[in-house]
Amino acid sequence: MDATLEQFISYLDNTVREALGNEDKIPEEADVSNAFSQLYDALAFAYPIAKQCNKNEIVSKLVERYCSELTIKKKLGFEFKDEDSHPWLSEVENSIDWFYWNRYKQYLVRDKKWAQAAVKSIDRDGRNILDLMANPLKDGSFTRRGLVVASVQSGKTANYIGLVCRAADAGYRIIIVMAGVHNVLRNQTQARLEDGFTGFNIENRKVEPVGVGNRNQARRPIACTSREADFSKSRADALKGIQTVQANEPFLFVVKKNSKSLQQVYEWLKSNGNQNEPLLLIDDEADNASINGKYKLEKRENEPTKINGQIRNLLNLFNKACYVGYTATPFANVLIDPSVDSDEYGRDLFPSNFIYTLEESSDYFGAKKVFGDYDEPTHKHLRFIDDADDVLPAKHKSSFEPFMLPLSLKAAIRTFVLATTIKTLRFGTNFHSTMMVNVSPYKKPQNCMRNLVEDYLIDLNTAAKSYGALSPEDALEASPHLKDLKATWELEYAGCGFGWNEIQPRLYDPNYHVLSINTDSGDALDYENRNERVIAVGGYRLSRGLTLEGLTVSYYSRNARAYDALMQMARWFGYRPGYEDLCRIWMTDQAAGWYKFVSDSTENLFDQLRSMRQVRRTPKNYVLKIRQSPDALTVTARNKMGAGQKEEAPIVLNEEFTETFTFDRSEEIVASNKVAFFNLLSKIAEYADFSDGGTFKYFFTGVPAELIIDYLSAFENGLAYSLNCVAAGYINERLIEGELTEWDVLLAHGGQANRYIDLPSVGLVNMEQRYPGASSNKKVIVIGERQRLSGRGVEAAGLSSEEKKAAEKEYAIEHGGGNVSNCPDRYYRKKRKRPLLVLHPICVCFNKKQVEKKLVNKCKLPTWWDSWESWEPFYGWSVSFPYTDKQTEPVAYVLNSVTLKNLMPEPEDSDDDYEDD
Repeated sequence: MDATLEQFISYLDNTVREALGNEDKIPEEADVSNAFSQLYDALAFAYPIAKQCNKNEIVSKLVERYCSELTIKKKLGFEFKDEDSHPWLSEVENSIDWFYWNRYKQYLVRDKKWAQAAVKSIDRDGRNILDLMANPLKDGSFTRRGLVVASVQSGKTANYIGLVCRAADAGYRIIIVMAGVHNVLRNQTQARLEDGFTGFNIENRKVEPVGVGNRNQARRPIACTSREADFSKSRADALKGIQTVQANEPFLFVVKKNSKSLQQVYEWLKSNGNQNEPLLLIDDEADNASINGKYKLEKRENEPTKINGQIRNLLNLFNKACYVGYTATPFANVLIDPSVDSDEYGRDLFPSNFIYTLEESSDYFGAKKVFGDYDEPTHKHLRFIDDADDVLPAKHKSSFEPFMLPLSLKAAIRTFVLATTIKTLRFGTNFHSTMMVNVSPYKKPQNCMRNLVEDYLIDLNTAAKSYGALSPEDALEASPHLKDLKATWELEYAGCGFGWNEIQPRLYDPNYHVLSINTDSGDALDYENRNERVIAVGGYRLSRGLTLEGLTVSYYSRNARAYDALMQMARWFGYRPGYEDLCRIWMTDQAAGWYKFVSDSTENLFDQLRSMRQVRRTPKNYVLKIRQSPDALTVTARNKMGAGQKEEAPIVLNEEFTETFTFDRSEEIVASNKVAFFNLLSKIAEYADFSDGGTFKYFFTGVPAELIIDYLSAFENGLAYSLNCVAAGYINERLIEGELTEWDVLLAHGGQANRYIDLPSVGLVNMEQRYPGASSNKKVIVIGERQRLSGRGVEAAGLSSEEKKAAEKEYAIEHGGGNVSNCPDRYYRKKRKRPLLVLHPICVCFNKKQVEKKLVNKCKLPTWWDSWESWEPFYGWSVSFPYTDKQTEPVAYVLNSVTLKNLMPEPEDSDDDYEDD
């Protein structure tokens, strides 16, 4: 048998993976090595190429890769379900022919080479979600509404393809997948479903086997859409006369969230469908376009938007219908009014029956890895943009034309070229490598930037081609571009495992190209037919659902602040097997701060959801927790809450941490807060406990609650929400129940010599240094970009060493043995017996990095700030509330218009980039 070495290795790898994947136990490394070695020998007679190769080297690499995957861990997802959810799958599971699911599972193992943990999690999670739906073959009717929540780029599509396969096996006959609002995403989703479910692609009236169909075509679903076309009138006419009840296999529609497409599907099913056939409607990116969220000032519209109404109409066509939304940002979905139920459109899409949250696996490249070291001096993956405004201001018109590349973007492009070269040295040529450039929501600036990026990439590649074969000394002397590339390699990848002598000759790649991903361009990513080496320049189309295969370098200089806009733009999250160390993300310090903030807030929220799932398992509880979390409040876009001048936001302070981070700059209020601050310190002097002697140098314990209430009640911050009054009221309520009577108080201090303040009962204390964030103005200071006043670990103050260790152990268990030095404060909070008030004397000034940059990058000083050397004192506080089982009602933040503007900005306007393709 004639075969290439690559074919032989692929067959060897697939066969062993399939054999070991069927084992119940995790194999030892010796067992893996023996399996590869024995099969290698057995195949040698059929593959002559095997005898010409180094067996030990090939087997060693295959074993190393396989065993590295065994260390990947992924926990089972968790659910919240209503009282009407009844398990049904166990009773009928053995009678179901799992043809589609088993074929898909084999495809993931053999063709996609997924790790065992990932395949098993899709298996178990898919089964659990199907069990939360309904038995499609049971008598009678049903209507189910559910939501699946997962991190951005964490495998949602693979999960719902698995669910589609299982649902088809179980008896769901009509399957509709709504995939985004643009053709590029719909087409990509169509291709993914063909690879994983239908097994064939219809192109130019030819049927070609793909994906699962390359191995088994014993059965085929009826595909009503193709990669070439959404469901349209012409497609409906082509299927005219086909009655769904007459077919033996399920029907699949993959449609864009477009009113015309959905209307065509509705009309066809109304004419050709049978109302007694079970429908599964999967809504990908369910928080986008599906929500009936068009609110006018001070008035919420009761009539649904077109797409929302059409989805509900489709569900109403069938007596057995299940809606399952998928999203990474569920806030909009749970803000749907669950009581909406009209005669014309039926119930709204609130996930009243179940919510299922998928867990990240240990190899997921997500917010923890990207932003976990944001507060550290150096960053592994994160790089800051500080020179883009002169070339492409954050706020610009749709007609703006950039004329040159920022130096930071040139550095990012060089990094991409180097990373791709290193990937070639690691993997050969069979891989994708992508760079994302997202700098504008508008098409004209995108297209101009695409041309500039292409020119620079051509210059680099030409230099690599012309001088790469020379000795390093001669090449660097002859080519400034190679000199820049070497300098970037020393900065980014000197420890990548390859020296410059190995990298320089491999820099040239004839396949590099640059694409504009928008409606003005005919450019298209083609991961299926070639190994891409591509820089994708775009806006909104790069921000919603689109998977950029092999994404290695990202350059993002947008100024979106709405939570869903931020997280959906984070295409850099995902799985990066074998090249995670090469990934780099460029963004502004402001954007990085917001990403850190929302990722911390969301992680905090979902940890709380995990802990409550054992005792309160209904979607209603889930929704209340999200609505009442202080973190959820600050990351929810304003148009999701209405736009009145004053809003009440009910929250729960039970086992929560809350703090001031917005300060009124008026001299009277600053002076008043200073007096309250000094008075409290004077009164608690007798409660001092300096036993820690280290991090928590100024610590007071056993402080009466009345002193805390007096301080919070005296605190003023006219331009912010009345959190101090809410907190004081909550403490009073708890005192009635005999709780929160004694407090710990920590006086925070700076770690470096900044500004000193002479405080009562303490003496000279170094003030904490903070800097004004981008939302600051002449009236108000908003701390930093993360809008956090306290640092990590502060809630451990007052805990014993045993309590600290118990908190860190719990964190390690829940997060697969995570580094306990990164233990989030919420785990310390769980161990607190007394509440904690942290007092923050702060010095607000521009930090050293900003002051140094002004000389080089012409950093502009805000007009509302006196000089680079000036500073202002403020007096803030944080509170950590321990758990109580007695709080039954939430308390309310009162928000004024300024707070709404600062905390809940309008979502970034995507302008014409959001229009239909």
